[in-house]
Amino acid sequence: MLLITTDQQRWDGMRLNRPEVPLRTTNMDWLASSGTNFTRAYTTCPVCVPARRTLLTGLHPTTHGLTCYAEREWDPPFTVPGLLRDAGYQTQLIGKLHQYPQRKRFGFEHMVRSESPNHRPTSPTQPVNDYTDWLLKRDPGIQPNNHGINGNSRIGRPFNLDENLHHSSWLADEAIDFLTQKRDPSCPWFLHLSFWAPHPPLIPPQAYWDFYKDTEHEPVIAGWAKAIGGGAIGQPPDARLGDFDREELRRAVAGYYGLIHHIDDRIRAVLERYFEYGNPRKNEPVLIVFTSDHGEMLGDHHLFRKSLPYEASAHVPFFVHGYNMGLPGGITSDALVSLEDVGVTLLDAAGVALPGALDGPNEGKSLMPIVRGEGGTTREVLFGQIEAGGCSHHYVVKGPMKYVRFQHTGEEQLFDVLSDPDDTTDLSGDAERLGAMRTVLDAQLQATGQVVRDAGELEPCAGRCPRQLMTG
Repeated sequence: MLLITTDQQRWDGMRLNRPEVPLRTTNMDWLASSGTNFTRAYTTCPVCVPARRTLLTGLHPTTHGLTCYAEREWDPPFTVPGLLRDAGYQTQLIGKLHQYPQRKRFGFEHMVRSESPNHRPTSPTQPVNDYTDWLLKRDPGIQPNNHGINGNSRIGRPFNLDENLHHSSWLADEAIDFLTQKRDPSCPWFLHLSFWAPHPPLIPPQAYWDFYKDTEHEPVIAGWAKAIGGGAIGQPPDARLGDFDREELRRAVAGYYGLIHHIDDRIRAVLERYFEYGNPRKNEPVLIVFTSDHGEMLGDHHLFRKSLPYEASAHVPFFVHGYNMGLPGGITSDALVSLEDVGVTLLDAAGVALPGALDGPNEGKSLMPIVRGEGGTTREVLFGQIEAGGCSHHYVVKGPMKYVRFQHTGEEQLFDVLSDPDDTTDLSGDAERLGAMRTVLDAQLQATGQVVRDAGELEPCAGRCPRQLMTG
């Protein structure tokens, strides 16, 4: 079983999901279209660490206990790789785990750890970086951070070293090494190949930068978002609120698309080596699951980075593909799915019994019935939340509707995300539809032991910009 995750790849960062986007993801598109592509997949806490706790366990953030960005030690009652290991799988992590302390294995028998391509040897939480160690052993004179771009910057430029030294290239090479040289032939394997990209720094190899450097890009700016931001010049490079300089934003998009395109080619390199012509591995059954921990606003609505309930931040790509497994393929599912479902699907495919803690309504559901062509649904309501200053919110998705409530101000927005996939039209002025979705969220808050606010404390934005978004 191969779990491939990217970091900060928005739902339309895969061309199959939005063909008009000038992005090439040939291999992702093929794997998704010949497998099962889930078009309504969400992260229930759109920021790295809590989303990755969910990937490790199948537990909702309100269950595993982290609804904000925090690097703190955690002792989960179980993990998906641990359960697979106990069932006889060889378990391997290559890339980003983003849990603390870094060498803690969380059920992986072996780990190649790198949270970022940036060198952080004095960081109290991220000093371990097997990538920069490898890079410096090759050439002690290399300065891994010479590009000068931090891990949340919108600045885009080509990678300053050769393509074979790029973080994504190294990760794919490590995966190939595991699959062809280091796997135990006496047992099945589970590999989590966890790419850092397209998370900033937005530094694709030169060839991929060149492919997109002249791409014209116009961000989506809703009427309700026009009040956001200040001057386009003088913004900090990691600002989350615009208005952003258009040339700077165009280069950010070139870097972002280039990173995704590079990953797409590296995924193909891994599969080509594993299933290479004439090798007996070519006939082995392999289940491939692909998703991302959260998305990226990428300048839409004058916003950058993640943490927000908008589609560019919370809606992610998600597909399942079976090699040599006799699965029907060619399935597109609009079931409401989430990162909680990744681990449960893997456990189900492996025939591993689920822990009782996964019985809750917000915990993971197996997607294997859908993947096998049996149909069915997952959940009627999807519930997400995050504690992140001005981004702090709760959100629920039910049917076509997504309802957002900002926690500090009680401000509300409402979108029909099926007809309006860019969150451009706020429907919270529609009292009937707003009231129905308020009830849906209140039920989730009550079930998870959280405060349910009085209707008098709530304020529909009705087409204006949420004040809370402008703070903190």
